[in-house]
This record gives sequence, structure tokens and C-alpha cells, in this order.
Amino acid sequence: MKQNYKIFLLVAEELSYSKAAKKAYVTQQCVSNHIQRLEKELNTKLFSKNPYIQLTEAGKILYNAVKNMEIISNNATKSIREISDGIKGSFTMGISTSRAKVILPNVLKKYHEYFPDIEISFYVNDTSILEKKLLDGEIDLFLGINTSQNENFKHTFLLNDYMHLIISKSLFQKYFANKDLEKFKSGVELINFSEVPFTLYYETGALNLIIKQHLLFEGIKFNKIPYYISDCDTQIHLCQSGITAAIVPKMLSLNLKEYNTECNLEDEVYIFPINNFNYPLRIDLVNNINIEQPFYINSFYQIIKEELEKMMSQ
Repeated sequence: MKQNYKIFLLVAEELSYSKAAKKAYVTQQCVSNHIQRLEKELNTKLFSKNPYIQLTEAGKILYNAVKNMEIISNNATKSIREISDGIKGSFTMGISTSRAKVILPNVLKKYHEYFPDIEISFYVNDTSILEKKLLDGEIDLFLGINTSQNENFKHTFLLNDYMHLIISKSLFQKYFANKDLEKFKSGVELINFSEVPFTLYYETGALNLIIKQHLLFEGIKFNKIPYYISDCDTQIHLCQSGITAAIVPKMLSLNLKEYNTECNLEDEVYIFPINNFNYPLRIDLVNNINIEQPFYINSFYQIIKEELEKMMSQ
């Protein structure tokens, strides 16, 4: 890649000539000269100052194009090095902690049978962070939940997940009669749980948003919310302890079924679908649309889709 473009990327990402100069180990004047030459070559302004430095519309278009050029170049270099080093392939995948625990054991067991020499690194974080990592070329793909529609993203749909209510047997018996159990197995109305203590998600969390939308639409208010935490595993553990109920994706409640077969009868956790909860969680594998995926990654897509469908049908 031409030096002008490398300097342009640094300035666009730092939005500072001085910070870009430090990263490039050149003077600020040198950075300014590169940008001026590039603007002259393209006959357009790439940055504006009012009062802080910002990308112009032309600058945004160029940044998107040059960033993709960098990612494609880095990907090609990586593939060539793997061939020369005798490595048969590698990739980096982004995924959330909670879903990694549920999904990866079965998926990797099957994938390893077909591709024992492929090296996979996992970067664990939330979807919003993984989106940026993919755009920056730091990961090759990620498992996204309700991923944004970016022109550089290719979405491979896996399935829709739905929220379920989980509550320990002991907490259930404080608020409901035994006759309610069979009725609730086919679906619950959250209004019947308005006095039950819940752990909910942070205000900024994506799951919090869809729960709030449902409660608002149905005119429901939870009156006891002692804890807020976005980690589903912690919510499940609090539920197992009988402290609070929780609303979690079905996928993340799957391990509770195994827990229920092994725990004492009085420690059982009930899992109920929620009636009229019309806010599915779309689960996709997402990669950069400008990068052609090798066979071993396409095969990974197929295996993860098959395993997820098998898990969710249980």
C-alpha cells in the first residue's frame, strides 16, 4: 500500500495529525505533506476542521475503501506466510463468553474430525465490539446477535433465538401454586411475575432493550429488581441460588437442562417460554464481504449451523 494511504488511515483513525505522526514515527509536517499530496491527487478535501479534525464525505468513502484494501492485503500476506510456514490454515473468531461455553465444545469436536490441523483463535466480547474488530481486520468472523446492517458485512443466518423465563423451584413455590406449573410450561404471561424478584440487564445492553420493549408494549412493570448485570451466566447462577428469576435466551438456558438432571429435586430450575414475546434474537455468522473465505472456514459455517439447529431442537 502506498505510504500516502497508510498515513491517511492513521490520521482518519486518530483524527489527529500529531498522534498519527507518533504512530508513523515521522514528523507532523511529514504527515501534513502526505495528506496534501493525496488531496491534490484526488482533487478533493479529505478532512475538515470545525474546530476539530473530521473526515469529509469524500474522506469517509476513501477510508472505507483503503481500510478494505488493507484488510485484503493483510489477509493475502497471512495466507502466503501460512503456506511458506507449512501451516494448513488458521482463523480468528469472535464470540460472547456465554455462547462460547454452550456452542464450542460440540462444534469443535466435530470440526476437529475433519480439520485437525486448522488453528483457531477465539476473541471473546459482545457483538458491538466484535463488529468493530471485524471492520478493523482483527478477526476473520464472529457470531453476532442482532448484528447491525453494515455494507461491509456478509451475514450468514444461523437461526432465531427467543427469550425464556427461568426461576428456581424454591422461588416459584413462594409465588405460585403447584397447579400453575403445568400451565406455565406452554408459556407464561410476564404480568403474573410482576412481584417476583428479577435480575435484569444493564440499560445499555441489547437484551435489556428488547425486554423493555416487551414490558412497555404489554403494560407490565417488575416491582422487584435488586440486581442488574449483563452477564447471562451470573443471572443463571443467581437463579440457581433461588435469589432471583431471570429472562435469558433459550440457547443460554440449555445447560440448565443438564443441571436439572443432576441436581437435587428441590434445586431444580424451571424454564418457561414467554407468550407474545415477539422480539427474536437473530444469530448470524458475520464476515467481511470483501474477503473470500477459504474452504475450511465455509465448512466451519456449515458445522456450526448444523450443531446449533440440533441443540435448539432439544
